[in-house]
Amino acid sequence: MLPEPGSLPAAELERLAQAFRLLGDPGRLRLVAALLDDRELSVGALSSAALLSETAASQQLRVLYDAGVVRRRRVGRRVIYRLSGSDARAFARSAVQRSALRVSKRKDPIVTYIITEPCIDVKDKSCVDVCPVDCIHESERMLVIDPEECIDCGACEPECPVEAIYPEDAVPDKWVPFIRINYAYPEGMESVNGLVQEQIAQSPPPPIAGHRG
Repeated sequence: MLPEPGSLPAAELERLAQAFRLLGDPGRLRLVAALLDDRELSVGALSSAALLSETAASQQLRVLYDAGVVRRRRVGRRVIYRLSGSDARAFARSAVQRSALRVSKRKDPIVTYIITEPCIDVKDKSCVDVCPVDCIHESERMLVIDPEECIDCGACEPECPVEAIYPEDAVPDKWVPFIRINYAYPEGMESVNGLVQEQIAQSPPPPIAGHRG
């Protein structure tokens, strides 16, 4: 269970904020990403990987070094850099992995998975546990999938005990309104909750043995 943000000490929140600020520059993020997996690279190799001039790479590496994100050692006339165990390293690794999943697994940016009527008042979270990009979210009455984050991997579909999850292009006709409900997630959970309530009023969900009375 994640802690409430208010329970974290101010110093810890500032430490996390500083890590995000360091990675907020694309050049620094590329430098950190190039050093993941315990790589050791010279300034020249890092500048190529980060698409920076050697001067710009050196300047950004100095920022990262001063912040404790990277360590360095001299080998002959070259300075070699590697990552230290920092929050910025952990954040960068997570971000790169999520981006790689989106790029490698998304076959069609329009196709996503949709959670439909059987999930109402059931909200079994087995699908949440297997989602590799954390794109399944809980509303008041059901779970929904963020279409902007879904990578179309299909891991969630077989986990649902009430068979509520379908590829968008395979949603049964009677549950087509749930496509709009899932697509409303980027608009905010109030929008999702309102659409769900409207759908329940128009078509009350029937009982599901062992799951919904």
